[in-house]
Amino acid sequence: MKYFQFLKEKAKGYSLTELFRLEFESLFFGIFGLVPTTFGVILRGLICKVFFRSSKGFIWLQPNVVLVHSDRITVGSNFAVNSGSYINGIGGIEIGSYVLIGSNVTISSGQHPIEGRFPPVFARKTIPKKIVIGDDVWIGAGAVIMPGITIAKGTVIGANSIVTKDTQEYAVMVGAPARKIRSRSDI
Repeated sequence: MKYFQFLKEKAKGYSLTELFRLEFESLFFGIFGLVPTTFGVILRGLICKVFFRSSKGFIWLQPNVVLVHSDRITVGSNFAVNSGSYINGIGGIEIGSYVLIGSNVTISSGQHPIEGRFPPVFARKTIPKKIVIGDDVWIGAGAVIMPGITIAKGTVIGANSIVTKDTQEYAVMVGAPARKIRSRSDI
């Protein structure tokens, strides 16, 4: 019984329509997230067109990508995400064109407040913090993009990096926390 009371508290702030939408989103992405081959990619791309706030072009979504609050996500043309990635658009996510996201990447635009002892962190409402990802960005495998971050045009995020602050255009960022090691240049 305490579990149902907990769920009721967590659901406060969501309309019945939003709750149903999140359930259908989870169901569709869950089922079609398992479909292999190019046929699965095409199905997931079509589902993104329905659930995303907007998308301007081709979406290449590998199997087992988790999307939450996808109605708050916008993407440009030529957007690809590899397997095992988690993208939560609770605070809004704007993604440009020609963006590649590697496997097992976490992008979450919500933050849990931690100040004070009560209520427990688990029971607190998420603070939305919009993420912006510019054009021509590559986010390497295992990277984490923290809430409220802007990744500038042309940035490359190295594998397993944790981005805690905004980037500069065409920066190559690595580490935890990520730091600029060089700029991309025309050769």
